[in-house]
Amino acid sequence: MSKQSVVITGTGAISSGGIGSAAVWDSVRSQRVVHGERIYRMGDGSQRPYPVYPAPALDLRDWVPLREYEWLEEQGLHEDPDFVMLCAVASMAMDEAGWTETDKETAALVIGHENLGVNRLIDRILTSPRYADSGSPFQSSDPEGAFQEYSDPFYKLQSFPYLFYLSKALRIRGFTLAINNACATGLYGLEAGSQLIRSGKADRVVVTCADYAHLTEHLWLAGKRFGSPLGRLKPFDRDRDGSVLGDGAAAMTLESSKRTTRGMAAYAGGAFGQDTWHLTLPDVVSHTYSNVISQVLHTASTRGAKAIDLVVPHGSGNVLWDRFEAVELQRAFPQVPPITAFKGYVGHTLGANAILESVLLLHCMKDGIIPPAVGCDRPDEGLELPVVTAARESRLKRVMKTVPAYGGFMAAAMFEQI
Repeated sequence: MSKQSVVITGTGAISSGGIGSAAVWDSVRSQRVVHGERIYRMGDGSQRPYPVYPAPALDLRDWVPLREYEWLEEQGLHEDPDFVMLCAVASMAMDEAGWTETDKETAALVIGHENLGVNRLIDRILTSPRYADSGSPFQSSDPEGAFQEYSDPFYKLQSFPYLFYLSKALRIRGFTLAINNACATGLYGLEAGSQLIRSGKADRVVVTCADYAHLTEHLWLAGKRFGSPLGRLKPFDRDRDGSVLGDGAAAMTLESSKRTTRGMAAYAGGAFGQDTWHLTLPDVVSHTYSNVISQVLHTASTRGAKAIDLVVPHGSGNVLWDRFEAVELQRAFPQVPPITAFKGYVGHTLGANAILESVLLLHCMKDGIIPPAVGCDRPDEGLELPVVTAARESRLKRVMKTVPAYGGFMAAAMFEQI
C-alpha cells in the first residue's frame, strides 16, 4: 500500500436487511431478502401501492444529541427519512472510526443524494387534505399566492440547507460539499473525499449517501420503462424485466494512511467519464464505461496489482442496461473476473447504491466470501458473464465497483486489502 493511500476507517449502512453495516452484511451472507409493498396515501383519500425493499424505521433521537434534535425537530427533519438516514449512517461510520469531537472540528462532510428536499415538497402537495374539498392542493387561486403556500419547501429544494442541517447534527466544522451524480453518486463522493485528503484540504472526511424509496421515484422510473412490471429484481437473469426500488443509505469515513493505523481497507482510486448522448439511455458507441474501468485497471497495474478478484457492476435488472454492462465489461477485461450483484438483496437504492454496495464489497474482502447474485436464478447465457450463483469462499485482495448511471455518469472504483 502506498504511503499516500486513502484508507477507510469506518462504515455505516441501512437497508431492508437491517440497521448497521454488520446487520446489512449478515442479511446478504444469509441470503435473507426483505421485499414487500408500500402504501402511499394521497390527500384525496386514495391509496397507491408500489413494490419496495423497505428499511426498518429510524428515530432521529437515536443518532443526534438532544440539543440538536430539538432544533432539527422544529425544522421537521425528524420526519424526513432521507435526512434521518444520512445522519444515522454518518454517525455509525464516525463512531466506528473512533472520531472525537475534536476530530470533527476539522473533518469534511460530503453528502450524496439524488433529490435533496424534493420528497418533502412532493409529500406536502400530494397528501394535502384540500384535495378532498377542492381537488387542488392550493388554497389560493393566484399563482403567487399558491407559491407562497409552499415557499419554504420550495426554497429548501436547494442543497445547501442540508449541508447546514447535517453539519449541525453531526457537529462537523470543516469543508462541506453536496453532490448528485445519479446512481454513481456514491463513487463520485468517495473520489471527492479522497481528493480532499490527497490535496491536504482535510485530514478526515465522512461521505454519506441516502435514498428513501418514494412513490414518485417509482412512477418516474416506471414511465421510463426502467422498473419491473412484476415487482421483481433479477440482475443478469434471462427473465429480468426491470428494477425495484429499495430504501438505502451508507457512509464511509476516509483518512490518510499517514495519520491512522485503523484502516479496514484502502480506497485505491477511481475513474470517471461523462457521456452526453442521452439522459436515460446508454451510449453504446462511446465506450466511456469500459474506458473508465480500463483506467482503474491501468492504475492497479502500475501499482503492482496483478488482478481484480471480484467486480460488482450496477446489475439493475433492466434488460438493456444489464446487456450494456456485459458488453462493456468484456471490452475492459481480457478475462472478466467473478461477478456478483447486490440489488437482489436490497433493491435499487438510487443515489445510495454505489456506496452501499461498496460497503458490502469491503465485507466480502474481510470475510473472504463472494455471495451469489440473488435473483439471478438462470443467468442470461447471451451476456457471457461469470456471474456467481452460489456462495463461495475466495481470497479477495482487490475488488471493483462499477456504475453506468442516468445522466451519462460512468464510474469505477477499486478497493484493496491492507
